[in-house]
Amino acid sequence: MLQGIPLPGRTRPTAREIYRAEIGEKVDECIPRHRWEKGKDRPGTLICPRCHAISVQKRWFLDEDRFQKLSTAPGVQLVICPGCLRIERQMYDGVVTLRSHLLLRNKAQALAMIRHAEDRARITNPFSRLASVVDHGDEIDILTTTCWLAEQIGKAFHHAFQGQLELQPLSDEKFVRVYWRR
Repeated sequence: MLQGIPLPGRTRPTAREIYRAEIGEKVDECIPRHRWEKGKDRPGTLICPRCHAISVQKRWFLDEDRFQKLSTAPGVQLVICPGCLRIERQMYDGVVTLRSHLLLRNKAQALAMIRHAEDRARITNPFSRLASVVDHGDEIDILTTTCWLAEQIGKAFHHAFQGQLELQPLSDEKFVRVYWRR
């Protein structure tokens, strides 16, 4: 019993519970009451209102028709998906720099290639997202939420326009810098 609160299954409080009682904490923030309180492994069907991703049995995927049906269904929880959270928290795993005089003449094609690479990557991983695309005329800077998307964008430009492709992954990290020049 700790200050009138019975502890289930124990007669003596732990040192941690005594310390928390002394400093006046009522909830232990280090140990969540449920596994999913820290944003992981929430049970049930979840949908993201921002990108329309769906999670069933802890597996996220994209299906617009199913999203429309689930958005009005009872018992479905609205949750911001990990991909949208990564953008919101500015957690990027890829930086792409595209530099060429060809970008001035083929701006629409270049932006379409970038969007197409994102669409292809999101089929297998809904968290592969473009966080930002900044156009500087003959240079385009891109931030991605996954390193694989950054590599795919660089490889697509190298395949379409040739030039020099340089991939610089960080050792022991899932982060890559991609430079393409022509």
